[in-house]
Amino acid sequence: MKRKVLALIAGAGLMLSLMGGTSVFAEDVTINIALANNPISQAMEKIAREKYSAPGVTLNISVLPENDLRQKLTTEASTGGTTYDMFYIGPYEAANWAKFGWLENLEPYFDSLPADKKEWYDRDDLIQGMVGSLSLDGDLYALPFYGEASFIMYNKELFEQKGLTMPAEPSWDEIYDLAKKIHDPDKGIVGMTMRGAPGWGMSGAPFVTIVNAFGGRFYDMDWKATVDTPEQRGAWQMYKKILREAGQADILSYTYNECIALMQSGKAGIYYDATSIAPPLEAEGSAVRGKVGYVMPPHQKMKANTSWLWNWAMGINPKSSQEKKKAVFDFMLWATSKDYVKMTVDLDPTGASTPPASRSSTYMLPVYAKTPYAEMTLKTLESTDFTKPTMEPVPYVGLQYIAIPEFADAGTRMTEYLADYVVDKITLDEAISKTQKLFDQVAEDGGYR
Repeated sequence: MKRKVLALIAGAGLMLSLMGGTSVFAEDVTINIALANNPISQAMEKIAREKYSAPGVTLNISVLPENDLRQKLTTEASTGGTTYDMFYIGPYEAANWAKFGWLENLEPYFDSLPADKKEWYDRDDLIQGMVGSLSLDGDLYALPFYGEASFIMYNKELFEQKGLTMPAEPSWDEIYDLAKKIHDPDKGIVGMTMRGAPGWGMSGAPFVTIVNAFGGRFYDMDWKATVDTPEQRGAWQMYKKILREAGQADILSYTYNECIALMQSGKAGIYYDATSIAPPLEAEGSAVRGKVGYVMPPHQKMKANTSWLWNWAMGINPKSSQEKKKAVFDFMLWATSKDYVKMTVDLDPTGASTPPASRSSTYMLPVYAKTPYAEMTLKTLESTDFTKPTMEPVPYVGLQYIAIPEFADAGTRMTEYLADYVVDKITLDEAISKTQKLFDQVAEDGGYR
């Protein structure tokens, strides 16, 4: 356990009165919250500042780059800190933190809700796959704010200009060929953009799904590392040649924010990333609004589970005061409610501010159901199995990551080797050898083998 812990450190006017009554606080409380700097989270921060109101409660919200957020919150949780009263996390953290006692069990909070408030929140409406990824032994430890799988987004206008057709279920070979044909640096056109910045949740997200699609895995059933294999080599080579031959010029500086901006500008042909990134492409001011096509994530050897599965969720810091915990829970209910979803659609009919894939009812809202990406988002989610990442049996779960505590560090180090390989600082043999040794060491140190 010690090793695992050390490895983790490395709407309009909607009021809480709509929720069947607010909590009563003995004194005024300030709750400190940090969010990731992705578009839907940023939209929530703005809406919360303008629309959230609870007697005696002050919100102090900060928005941080994703890598910084993970580092700060992991340190906070593992050391028992109280800088933040709400933890903004995903299934990877939830699976581990609940076991370590770093998250408050939410069941007692739900049990204490009056009947009308339970009915208002409608817990059964939450998408159960997302709920399951945030639970331990049947108890819920975080509420899903929004969820995502991954898919291909492409600029239909650029495709038409080149006389190209995007397959409904493309392979990585087909994506590479199409990206090469679209790529035109002289005209400022990038064939394909994809995250290149190191980090297990940055370049690691698309990269690990490419490994899965190529039939690769990271461990066999005996927890022996399986990085040095033809399947993994094929994935490493594909990631590099797409970005070097048809990608953005400054590969390693690109997080999803830079990729979104490039795609929004109309200067990129293809973009592989989270389904939750589609709304900003359809927002007002986007040069590609109404011009983006959406298809399934690329396969290679593996037809299914070539996507990733993630959600951004809200949990309570167990070290915060009881008053703050109550205030955070009320805020979490508000931010993950059907009323919040409806308010976002009323405020922004494009859906760019609406949290997707957290509630089934979201897709029953007429305006949202008509968005260009809604149908493909659901299709991608329905084809994804969190427990079966590869064709071959593996001793772990997780699609764009391995759900063990050590992966936060190991996955980031892997992406640093990947970055060095992409920009020719090291060879493929060196990158593969370093990563093979890294994952073997993880299995040994973690006591898995």
